[in-house]
Order: sequence, then C-alpha cells, then structure tokens
Amino acid sequence: MAWNPNRPPGVATGKTFAYRKLLKGSDAKYLPVGVFVDGSLSRDPLHTSYLDVLRAGTILGKKSTGDLYAPSIIGVLSSAYNAAGTTTVMDLSVADATELVRRIGTSGTFHISGPPSAAGTMSAYQDVTYSAVNLTTGVVTITAIAASNIAGSFIQPDDGSEVPRGLINREDGIKVTDEDDDDIDPSCKLLVGGTLYSSQIIRWPSNAVLRQWLKDTLNATAAGSYLFDDLYV
Repeated sequence: MAWNPNRPPGVATGKTFAYRKLLKGSDAKYLPVGVFVDGSLSRDPLHTSYLDVLRAGTILGKKSTGDLYAPSIIGVLSSAYNAAGTTTVMDLSVADATELVRRIGTSGTFHISGPPSAAGTMSAYQDVTYSAVNLTTGVVTITAIAASNIAGSFIQPDDGSEVPRGLINREDGIKVTDEDDDDIDPSCKLLVGGTLYSSQIIRWPSNAVLRQWLKDTLNATAAGSYLFDDLYV
C-alpha cells in the first residue's frame, strides 16, 4: 500500500485483506485490449473498510457514453417488492442504499432486474424512479412500478453499465482511488471466459432464475465463454 504524506505519523488501526480466487482452471480468456474503470462510479459496498477496491468477481459493464466501465450491480433488494399493493418503497441494505446515493444521487432513476416470484419469468432492466433514500434504514421511496420483484433482485444503474460484459479477475482487486483518496480510472484486464468458482462472483444470487439470467447475459456478449462450476459440483 502506498505511503500517504498527507496523513499524520503514528501507528494506524490494522486492517486485514483477503485475496480472492475466481478462476477454477487455467483457461482464462481476456479481452485482447485492456479497459478502463470509471473510478467515480465504482465502489464495492460489501467490501468493508476497502470500499474503493473492486474485488475479483466484480461484474463490469460499459457505459453508453465514453469508453469507461463500471460495476453492473449497485445492490440487491433486501425484501420482496409487491407491485400488486402499489407499494411506493423498496428495501435495500444501508450499505447498498448508501452506494445508490453515492453513484446516482438522492433522487433519480435506476434499473431493477429480477423475477416476480422464485420460479417466475425474469424481468430485466425495469425502470424505477425514486425520490428519496433513507440512509438509516435503507428504504428507497419510488414511483410504483408494474412488476413485482423477489428479494435479491439486482439494483442496477441505467447508464449502459447495467449490462454485464465481463469480470475483474485480479486476486488483490483493483483500487479506484489514489494515495490521496481521489478517484482515478484504473486499467483492467477484462475476463471474458474461463471456468469460474461461481460463488466467488460478487452478488452471486441464491435464486436459480437470477443465476441463469446472469450466466446467459455474461455468455451473450461477443467474447463471453464462461463455465460455471455450480453446474458440476
């Protein structure tokens, strides 16, 4: 870790960091050219104490404007959304709600992808308009939408990066800030194929419909050719 001359001298609180292994085999396939990650849009809400380090297994998509990539999933629903009741709130974890505000704002639009029931038909990239986020409870105030979504449905951006294009495979992660904690746009080798430890994919869902959609979408890209070990073990 780089020394920061702007921090006071002395012994700081210790931190631990675990390397993450995504590839199960030696058949990694990378995009022939590197990509750049949009540091201002990229954090890992689940990576406590290291929010600015995107771990191996982070799913990336490409923004519609420019050539930068960003995480395809901001967070997940912590409880089901029932459209039949014209509900005007969605429940996220506090960490995910905080990332929604950081990435998009206290109001705006995002996408949600998920089935209406555990074995239902997947509905991808449904538009959601929201007007407030409670950072104490994780409750997001929305305009009622037509389709229900199960707990675990993906909360996603709507800037193009919501479409999964590949994965980070650097075992120690990719840091999106410099020694002064300012955002940077680091380069990344984009993993577009290989045999994967499925459980090491960040936000890997427990629901079979969401899992299949994620697999199909990753493999639907021009270069995608992944094998997922949960099919065999």
